[in-house]
Amino acid sequence: MSGTFNALTDMLVFVLWIFFTMGVYGVFILRKKYTVNKDLYKVPFYPITPIVGIVGGTYILISTVMSSMLYSFIGIVITLLGLPVYYFINRQQ
Repeated sequence: MSGTFNALTDMLVFVLWIFFTMGVYGVFILRKKYTVNKDLYKVPFYPITPIVGIVGGTYILISTVMSSMLYSFIGIVITLLGLPVYYFINRQQ
């Protein structure tokens, strides 16, 4: 029974690293898109910190896929299954 919890955490952590890496990449998009409001948020040592975050996150994602491809794939599928729910809820509003 203990293997089930480890499998669930492996799937969750992989998906969390995907969203972490995308969030860090979003800093570059915000800086490029909203050049007037750069003072609304601060990033220490910009652009070094986001680059390190993206490179580190990508490394962890690649190594996770290489070490446990099945759990990575299942984590992505479970996350994508939430898209119809998201669109259904937003359609209601």
